[in-house]
This record gives sequence, structure tokens and C-alpha cells, in this order.
Amino acid sequence: MNSTPIAELRGVCKEFTLPNGAELKVLENISLQIHPGEIVALLGPSGSGKSTLMRILTGLITPTTGEVLAYDKPLVGFHPRAAIVFQNFALYPWLTVHENISLGLEWLQLPVEEVRGRVRQAVDKVGLEGFEEAYPKELSGGMKQRVGIARAIVVQPELLCMDEPFSALDVLTAENLRAEVLNLWLDHKVEIKSVLFVTHDIREAVFLANRIVVLGANPGSIRIILQNDMPHPRDMRSPAFLAMIDRIHDIITNAIIPDEAVPAVQTAQSRHIEPLPYVTPSEILGLLEILDDHTGTIDIFDLAQKTGKDFGSTISVAKAAELLDFVDTPKHNVVFTDIGKKFLKGDINERKVLFKQQLLSLRLFEVVAGMLRRNESLNLNEEIVLEQLAILLPNEDADRLFETIVGWARYGELFGYNADDKLLYLDTGQETVG
Repeated sequence: MNSTPIAELRGVCKEFTLPNGAELKVLENISLQIHPGEIVALLGPSGSGKSTLMRILTGLITPTTGEVLAYDKPLVGFHPRAAIVFQNFALYPWLTVHENISLGLEWLQLPVEEVRGRVRQAVDKVGLEGFEEAYPKELSGGMKQRVGIARAIVVQPELLCMDEPFSALDVLTAENLRAEVLNLWLDHKVEIKSVLFVTHDIREAVFLANRIVVLGANPGSIRIILQNDMPHPRDMRSPAFLAMIDRIHDIITNAIIPDEAVPAVQTAQSRHIEPLPYVTPSEILGLLEILDDHTGTIDIFDLAQKTGKDFGSTISVAKAAELLDFVDTPKHNVVFTDIGKKFLKGDINERKVLFKQQLLSLRLFEVVAGMLRRNESLNLNEEIVLEQLAILLPNEDADRLFETIVGWARYGELFGYNADDKLLYLDTGQETVG
């Protein structure tokens, strides 16, 4: 495109300092332009920094390194022609619909009559007539999000940013509101030139966007930008629509669960330390139960529907089960392994023994258990383990990783954790490592 970008990132990286002092890199080397006349989707798994990217682009937060521009000039403060619709509605409960919408205009210091006129137009465009004097507690989720959209468009932005705007809504309400937002843009009923939205819903991205930015995770980076030239209105059952969904599924799945063979023999020295998906043993067990109900194999997209989880979370559970060698993930499928079948058939004690055995095949648990064994008291303060995790896996949230390690280890009775004393410990009556 030859037009001047409304917003642009050049080589942007973002790091956050965790409570333990470690640096967590959320975004790495992001370069992206948003041009007039397009709808852009930011799509990726959990941990890919989608919302952080949007907030940097609009000036809500600053990058650690890199440039942020608006109309080819360095951005200072909030983007002057952008507005954001948030996932959680962000309405003031003590204000009416009219008052919540008019808040977006306060900084412009407009005459009272112009404010009323703009609010009236925004209310009309999003279908809120008759609700102007209602309070948020009187509104459904869909109506609350209409207020959020009205508050964004009342400032007449050129760039409308939406951070998972439909994810908190039921399916039918989300479907309806999604189509209405698209029609506002297509019919030029608003001054908006471009839309940027964050989503975990692949169908939503393909339905709405002209360009789909697929992000990888840990840290977030752009894997690929896909052009979507299907004309509107888009038929979700058309071969082209389904082919685009399949293509994106493959990109995201291969980013998190690569479809490649792992060498059969690895030495302790050669095995890298792989982070754990932030899931619980109960979620892993639930996956295995679903697999059992489906004769040992299920399409991962069907699995997402069965669990009610977003696609990224579903992949995380499948990844966790794969790390423990309970499942394989060829192409789009999740398939029982012999170990997984054996685990599910066992009683609670047999499951714990096998779970513990599989934990010790993971380098991360081997390292932590080794640290405990080398300490004369067979225990370690939580802070020592957190510091080690921050060194071993600097791009991970050490606190969440520690919580996950404890949850898995407790289930497998590999080691325990005393929350009062903040001590991780080996039980010499049960521990048989090494």
C-alpha cells in the first residue's frame, strides 16, 4: 500500500519486570503498519502478546525498544485518532448509557450541544435508542458492549481498536454484534478508516479481516501476515473460507505443537529445558477422558468446542498431555498413546505412579528434583527455585511456572510444597529419585 499508515510499529520489543526482578519478554521485533481502508486481525495463542501489541500501537504503554509512529511521525502519548473497545466493557456503573458514552468526549472540551448531538448519533448507529437513561446493571452483555462501541465511535476515530470485544458474550449475541460492527464499517456509517482487533477466534478473524497477523508466543513475534481478499459478505461454509481456516489452524498448531519426530535417545546434557503449559492435572485428565469417549482420537478443533475453551488454551492442554507422552498430535488430531491408555485405565494410585514416572522424563522436573536432593535438608525456599526458573527460562512468568510445577508434582507425589513456609520439599518416605 502506498498510503501513509495511520499507525506503525518498527522493530518493537517489550519486556516487563516480574515481582522477582526477572525480565519477561512479551514482544520481540514487531514491525507492523495499519493502513487506511483495512480491517486487521491480531490472532495468536495465549502468551503471544496480542493485547500488549495493541496497547503499544495506540500509545497506552511504551515499548522497551523500537519505534511507534502515527502518520509517519513519532507517537507521543495516546494516538490522536484512535479509540479502543475493551473486552470487559469498562463502563462506570453509576453513570447512565448517555453519560458513559459522553465520557469519551470530555478531553475534547466540546460545546454541550455538540456533545449531545454526537452521543445521539452514536446511540442511533449502535441500536441503543431508548436505553440512554439506563444504567449498566440494567443491560445485557451485548448491550453493554454496544455502549463500549458507541463510546469509541463518538470521538470519530480513524482507527478503531477492539481487544477481544465479543469474547465475553454468548455465541448468538457475539455473532450478531460482529456482523453489525462489520456493516458499520462497510456501509461507511462511521468515520472510521481502519479497524484493528485482537481475537483468539480463527473464524472471527477470517470473517472480518482483510489482513490476518498470526503471532507466535513466548515471546510474541509475527509468524506470518495473511492477506484475505474474500469479498464481503463472507460465506462461512464456502470452500475458500474453510481453506483459510485450515491454513491458519496449521500455522498456529505447528507453532505450538510442531509435527515432527523427536529423537528416540537424548542425553540429560543434550535435552533442552522446555517450559510447561500453564494447565492443571485435572485439565489433562479431562482431555484423556474426552479422548476415551471418542475411541482414542479427536480433531483438535472439535476438542476446543467440546471443552468450551479458546483454541490457544485447548492447544496448551494438548501440549501438556503430549509432554507427558499421554497423547500424540499428528496434523489436526489428538491421539492416545499406549502410555496414555495405560494411565487412564489405572486406579488413582497407579495413575500417580505413572504420572510421577512421566514427570521425571521432563528435564525441568529432573532439574528441580536434583536441586532438592543436593540440599541436605531436602527442601528449598520458593525464592531460590523462582530465581533458578528465571535463569533457565527467562521468557516465562516464573511465578506461574512455579505454580504449575507444584500442581503437577503434587499430583504425581514427586515433591510437596508448604505454602505457609514457602518451602518445596522431598518426602524421604516416598521420594526414590536417582
